[in-house]
Amino acid sequence: MSPKIHNGGDALLGAIGLGAVAGIRSMTPPALLSRAASRGEIRGIAGTPYGFLASPRVARILTVLAVGEMSADKLPFSPDRISLPGLAGRLATGALVGAALYAADKREGATGGALGALSSLATSYASYYLRTGTQQRFGLPNPAGGIVEDAIALSLGLRSLKSAKG
Repeated sequence: MSPKIHNGGDALLGAIGLGAVAGIRSMTPPALLSRAASRGEIRGIAGTPYGFLASPRVARILTVLAVGEMSADKLPFSPDRISLPGLAGRLATGALVGAALYAADKREGATGGALGALSSLATSYASYYLRTGTQQRFGLPNPAGGIVEDAIALSLGLRSLKSAKG
């Protein structure tokens, strides 16, 4: 049985889902989580080490960073997500959102962090090879693949957050 968040949501699905989104777009999960927390939709987070995510200012900053990442992803000089710096950032944000969701539920943050990071790792490689393979096979321009990934990341992120909120 999955751990339930105070709001009646599923911490396990939230951590794995938002971690997976971090594998596609590293800044989208913390931005979505912070926006929800700043609106009081993630109860229990304020009394944790991740309470800063409930700040409206942090939510705005993370949203700007997420939009910037989505824009930069379409540029030809953007590094591959599976390069060491890109992968490290994805693992870090996947771990952050997983740990924050678990901690908000008074559970072991390290477990949620590990789930978020592992999910991010798997999705980083899967989404990289899916995007590059699709682009090569169909001759799609890089921005087209990026726009599709943006839509997937936002959709999966919102669904994961909804399951985490209950």
